[in-house]
Amino acid sequence: MYGVDPNLFMNGVLAAVLATGALVLVATVLAAWLGCRGRVMSYLYMFTALFVTFGAVVGVLGFRGRGSDARPWHLFLDMKYQAKYTSQGQSRYFADGRSSRLPVEGTVPFDGTDYAADAGRHAAPNPDFLKADPRYYTGVANAAAKGPDGAPAKPAWVTTETAVALRFKPHGHWFGVRVVPPTIPPEKSVEPRLRGRWVGARVWPVKQSAAVTVRSTKLNETYWVNNLPPTAVERAGGWEALLKRGQTQFDRHCAVCHGASGRGGGGELAYGIVGAYGLSVPPANVVAPEIQTQPDGQLFGTVTNGKGAMPGYGHKVRDVLDRWAIVAYVRELQFAYGTPAVK
Repeated sequence: MYGVDPNLFMNGVLAAVLATGALVLVATVLAAWLGCRGRVMSYLYMFTALFVTFGAVVGVLGFRGRGSDARPWHLFLDMKYQAKYTSQGQSRYFADGRSSRLPVEGTVPFDGTDYAADAGRHAAPNPDFLKADPRYYTGVANAAAKGPDGAPAKPAWVTTETAVALRFKPHGHWFGVRVVPPTIPPEKSVEPRLRGRWVGARVWPVKQSAAVTVRSTKLNETYWVNNLPPTAVERAGGWEALLKRGQTQFDRHCAVCHGASGRGGGGELAYGIVGAYGLSVPPANVVAPEIQTQPDGQLFGTVTNGKGAMPGYGHKVRDVLDRWAIVAYVRELQFAYGTPAVK
């Protein structure tokens, strides 16, 4: 059927119908000439009228596929004939003569541009149209922070030193703090560790006062956002809701490759279906130390745009909050695994 020209097929059907009508007309004329009467002649007259009418319609409209320069006949006008401007059409209403209008300079859409809004429902402006916060919508903190090769710069640990003087009450409580130049001899200093935050501190053991040089180390933010934006936590309704949302999205989009534990792999060591059946290269282990040390923004960028053999999932996980929830849940998996890099 698909190998037959439709115009040729339909014209053949029309020809067969017209030939049948011609035979009926000849039979009617012969029956009338022979003087036949009764119900048979009534049927012959009826079919002859139908076939003659059909032949007249075909004679006026023509066979299928015949070209014509005349405008088609429309009993009901199509939408293409309604009063409207076509794309890139001309308009005499505007001074520049263009029907397609340019956006107002320096603005971006903040509402509308969807079926519900065009239909008249505007519950509230959608901030996702504006995307004024690149940290939340892209995971990028400083787009200009790139290395010599053009790749995003990696976070760097920065160490700062602060010299302070501590004065104590006789029973040992702190009385006050003021900044002074460091005066502690290095050979009489100690290096305590306070809650994992301070790398070291030089303390001069005295009864009433002491001069202290505190050295602190923190991870400096470069291209990617180091920590998950607070906006994601606020929109989710708290950390617990965010992690539950992340688990749902991870199980739906990520577990098939990386496994429920996030360890990925391939062959006999695979934790996901894709790696177990060799359907692709072994998926990455998201709880590995090299993944743990990546900033949250970099993980968000990988989920959105992909990396290596992994495709981007921004078109599937369209809600930005869902992508940040996946990042939060990956961090939870890393913590459950032991987080050697985080420690």
